[in-house]
Amino acid sequence: MTHVNRSGIFSFFLVPLSAALILFGVFSIVWLRSSVRTAEYSIAALDHKRMELLRDRKTLMAEKAGLLSIQSVKSKGSPERLGALVFPDRIKVVYVKKDGKNTPFKASLEGRQLSGP
Repeated sequence: MTHVNRSGIFSFFLVPLSAALILFGVFSIVWLRSSVRTAEYSIAALDHKRMELLRDRKTLMAEKAGLLSIQSVKSKGSPERLGALVFPDRIKVVYVKKDGKNTPFKASLEGRQLSGP
């Protein structure tokens, strides 16, 4: 009787398969680590850009506040150019009243007489 050695056939397929599996595992781990590192660098670059934009935003807001301040307007504006900037007289202020409904606002002087200049 001839006895066929099954362990030889089994090891013939098992050894190359296990070697290929180990190589695949090593390369997949290296690829995964490289992908994570690339993602970390991308996140760091985006965070740096965000901080830069926030710094620019703060600078622009401070510049806007400086340009819109009353003292800045008074100091930079000449009376000829700005039409003599003054605060309005309280009598000449128009009040806007709103009814309880969602209708357009009604602005009028209703019975108020403006004093002459």
